[in-house]
Amino acid sequence: MTLSLRMPERWIVRVDGTEYGPVDLETLLEWKREGRLLASNEVRGDGETEWGSATTLPGLFGPPPLPQSAVSGDQSRGHRRTLAEIFSESFRIYRSAFVPFIVVTLLVSLPTLVFELTSPAYGIFPRGTSGFTPANVTALLSFTTLVMAWPVFLAAIQIASLEVLEGRRVRLSELLRRAVNYFPRFARLSLIVYGSYFLWTAIPVLAILSLVSASPGIPAMALALILLAVQVMMVARLFANFLFWQQSAIVSNLEGAAAIRESKTLARSQRRARKIERPLWRGALLASFWLLLVLGLSSGAEVPFIWSKVQNISTPEQMLTMLQTINTPPAADLMLIAGAIVASLVHTLLRPMFGIAFVLLYFDARADFSDRELEKLQQESTLQGDRSG
Repeated sequence: MTLSLRMPERWIVRVDGTEYGPVDLETLLEWKREGRLLASNEVRGDGETEWGSATTLPGLFGPPPLPQSAVSGDQSRGHRRTLAEIFSESFRIYRSAFVPFIVVTLLVSLPTLVFELTSPAYGIFPRGTSGFTPANVTALLSFTTLVMAWPVFLAAIQIASLEVLEGRRVRLSELLRRAVNYFPRFARLSLIVYGSYFLWTAIPVLAILSLVSASPGIPAMALALILLAVQVMMVARLFANFLFWQQSAIVSNLEGAAAIRESKTLARSQRRARKIERPLWRGALLASFWLLLVLGLSSGAEVPFIWSKVQNISTPEQMLTMLQTINTPPAADLMLIAGAIVASLVHTLLRPMFGIAFVLLYFDARADFSDRELEKLQQESTLQGDRSG
C-alpha cells in the first residue's frame, strides 16, 4: 500500500491499534530520533483513509545523511579516515561531551564494580553457608541493575556521538530520556548478539572439557581440537556480523535482524583494495588496541596495591599462605578493594572512547557506498527483517 501522491502537511501514526497525531513531519523526525517511530509503523495523512508504511514518507527513513564533520571538501559523502584520524576525532568528541559520556558509563561501571566486590576475596561480606546472604543479595541486585542499564548505556553512547558530530550540545537529561526510549530495541538486539556469543563460546567449551576429562585419548583430543577450531571460526564470523549492530540500530533506525543484516553488509565490504583499510580489519584492530590498552592500564593501576602483598614473599610456603588469605580474608582487604576501584575507574574513562571510535568507523564504512546504495540496503534490510519477524 502506498500513500497518496499529494503530500499532506500532517500525519497520523498507528502503533498496535492506537493512533497518535496528527503531527507534522518535524515531529515525526523527532519521534524517529527518540526511537518512538519505527520504519514498520503505519502512517496516513490527516484526512486520508489509507494506511501505509512509514518508510514511504520521503525524507523520513531514507539513508541518514553523514554528519557535517564527516564531509570533506566538495564531496557529497564522507571521506575515508585513517586510523589516526579516527583516534583523534574520537578524543575530540569525547572531550566535547565528557560529563554526559562519563555519567552514562557509570550506569554500567558502578554495578559491575559492586558485583565484583561481592567476591569473598575482598572480605567485604562475610562468607555465608547458603541462602540469601548479604553478598548473594548484593550480587543479584547489582547484576540486575547492570543488565537493565546496559541497553541504555549502548544507546546513549551512539546518540551522544551523533549529537557532537552534528554540532549540537549534548544535554544529559535529554540524552538519558532518548536512550531509555531505545531500551526495548537494544534489549532485543542484546539478546541476539550476546546470546549468539554465549552459544558459540560456552557450549563448545563445555563439550571440549567433557571430552578431555572423560576420555583423554588421541581421538578425544582430536575431536576437542576440531570443536575448538569451529568455535574460533564461528566467533570470528559473529564478530563480523555484529560489528556495527549498535550503529545500525541508532543511525539507520533498524530493528533486530535488519540491523544485523546492515551491519554484516558494511563490515564485510571489500570495496577497498588493501585488507587493512577494510571495515572488518579496522574494527579488529580497534578492538585489539582497546583491549590491550585497558588490560595494560588497569593492570598497571593495580600493581602498587598488589605489590605490597608480595614484596616480602620469598618462599613457596609464604606464597601459599598469601593465596589462602586472599580466598578467605579475616577482614575487608583495603588494598585489594582500592585496586579494584582504580581498575574500574580506568575502565570507565576508556570505555566511551571505544564506542565513539566505532561510530566513526561506521560512517567510514558507509563512505564506500552511494546514497542510492545505502537507501536500497536499508529498504532491503527492513523488508527482510519484517518477513523474518
